[in-house]
Amino acid sequence: MSKKKELSRAEKVRQRRGRIREQEIKDKPVLKPVSAIRPSEETSFIGAKKRKIKIQRYEATALAPTSEGLRSRPRESVRSLTMPELHIEWRAASAALVIFLGVALYLLFTSPYFMVAPPQIRGNQYLPAEEIASTLSLNGQNIFNIVPEKLERDLLLAHPGLADVEITLSLPNVASVTVRERQPALIWQQDGKAAWVDLEGVAFRATSHVDGLITVSALGSPPAPAVDTSSRNELAPPPFIEPETVVALQALVAHVPAGTVIVYDPKSGLGWIDSRGWTVELGDITEEIGLKLRLYETMLSWFEQNNIRPILVNLEYPHAPYYRTEPK
Repeated sequence: MSKKKELSRAEKVRQRRGRIREQEIKDKPVLKPVSAIRPSEETSFIGAKKRKIKIQRYEATALAPTSEGLRSRPRESVRSLTMPELHIEWRAASAALVIFLGVALYLLFTSPYFMVAPPQIRGNQYLPAEEIASTLSLNGQNIFNIVPEKLERDLLLAHPGLADVEITLSLPNVASVTVRERQPALIWQQDGKAAWVDLEGVAFRATSHVDGLITVSALGSPPAPAVDTSSRNELAPPPFIEPETVVALQALVAHVPAGTVIVYDPKSGLGWIDSRGWTVELGDITEEIGLKLRLYETMLSWFEQNNIRPILVNLEYPHAPYYRTEPK
């Protein structure tokens, strides 16, 4: 048996570790002693210069692991999230647009929402609103099919008593009608019919009773006035009598008893039947009407002084007036 003591397994391991440690110490280089550093502007943390903080960018990737998504990358390599581009065929877009417009037009022209309600009529005084609405026939029409200019023309031609018409449309289904009527100045009675005549000499249908108007009982139609076609409105009816005649008739009313009917004879012109039983003939009352009326007042005084009761007094020619006491 050997005198050398056998080592245990643990002691052998400790010896081997000790030899490895000694060898690492021998291989490690010897460092020079470090001198103490004094504070200065370059080494001090408190001074004019501040430490620059290095900022790193991180890009989070949803599909990458957490460690890869948070790793730093250079600034120039950072990419932003982008949406995929959608490519639409222009033919498909055009077809969709055509279908949409077709459906929209169909709904516009067939939907009851755009059917015109009874029109709102303003400005009428003599012509009933029902007649205006009946002439227009707007109820139930589609508002996009209505042409206001055509309706205005039709209304003026159908009713000469209207001087002006304006039709406006408002979505979805409102039609407004504003009219301006001719104002009657006298009533013209002929062949059992009556018509109003305004200051322009235009005759139109009498639709109601108006007090204070001059009444002319005609035995025939007056001569047609001359019309200047170059300045005449094609929608305005031609005058029935001269406008000057209407003005003269209004002036004549002040010299005749109230309620006196003016008589028109195509041969002798205008006159009236005096309440005292005789007929007065003035001829054309637009010529020297003032002289004719003064002459008539003088003749009335002379009739009273001489107790004369004529049946006719003719003043058509003021320089040659005459009267009759017996029928022809």
